[in-house]
Amino acid sequence: MNNQLPPPPAQMMQLITGFWTSCCIYSAAKLNIADHLKDGSKNAAQLAEATHSHAPSLYRVLRALSSVGIFKEDKAHQFELTPLGNTLQTDVPGSMKAMAIAQLGDHFNAWGNLLYSIKTGNISFDHIEGMPVWKYYQMHPDEGLNFMKAMSGLTEAVIMYVLPEYDFSCFKTIVDVGGGNGTLLMAVLDKAPGTNGIVFDEEYVVEETKKLIAQKGYGNRCETAAGSFFDFIPENADAYIMKMVLHDWNDEQCLQILKNCNKAMKPGSKLLVLDSVIPEGNEPHPGKFMDINMLAMTGGRERTEGEFASLFSKAGLKLSRVVQTHSPMFSIVEAIKE
Repeated sequence: MNNQLPPPPAQMMQLITGFWTSCCIYSAAKLNIADHLKDGSKNAAQLAEATHSHAPSLYRVLRALSSVGIFKEDKAHQFELTPLGNTLQTDVPGSMKAMAIAQLGDHFNAWGNLLYSIKTGNISFDHIEGMPVWKYYQMHPDEGLNFMKAMSGLTEAVIMYVLPEYDFSCFKTIVDVGGGNGTLLMAVLDKAPGTNGIVFDEEYVVEETKKLIAQKGYGNRCETAAGSFFDFIPENADAYIMKMVLHDWNDEQCLQILKNCNKAMKPGSKLLVLDSVIPEGNEPHPGKFMDINMLAMTGGRERTEGEFASLFSKAGLKLSRVVQTHSPMFSIVEAIKE
């Protein structure tokens, strides 16, 4: 087998056309192809009938996606799911379907106008849509709901690959700051049976979260609190979790959040930030491109260990350690109150 790399122009062509693959994945996600294949293989004609598509065109897309391992085509031109393709199913653990639809849907134009952010330092999404992404989701509830599902898919990945790397049992009370529907915190409570929790988020979020907590049977161990982390954070917990919160905001905004966290923390409390930690040097890391997503979408950023330490210090906190996990996207950045 020839393991020699293709010549540089061919490598560059592959990099330039990476979005071709992404757009094919988006199309398969929108057409629910993985859901149609979960019970067994089908050919393009059957899938086209089920998705109201043009069979020859659909075949070409499925063939292309099979070449990168998302589906598998047999000699009879039947397509079946692979482990990679399984992640495009709806509502399976670690589903990436909603993420594909968000990134290649409402996020796509912002990336297409990335040069605007590079030249101005401003947010491409705001420039294109005329509003911040959070307001956009309020005004476009279908896209907003899909984005929530995308975040839930990432939360499930955190539960599987990140939480096992940390012992939460030493905490009596944990606050999940920006905790959304509470899925992450309930998974933490499963790992720490003697611990109670508080999901803290905007009022319109936690109204629904209350129902889910009760439905899942955590009502006696988990409660909600409503508000903005720019104003206050619930006080006197033993630990505070922030998953993919700080990366949405610039340094000045993060400092405001962290100062509120410091104010809420008691001596000995810990802050656990679940974000990418960008390594030094040229090694590949998914956080380096997630950082560009933040540049284009929110004005936030991914940070190095040194940048976290500096932010924490300005807020009166001290970085104590960085816990590596089995997910390349996430580390656990632990801070204590100085």
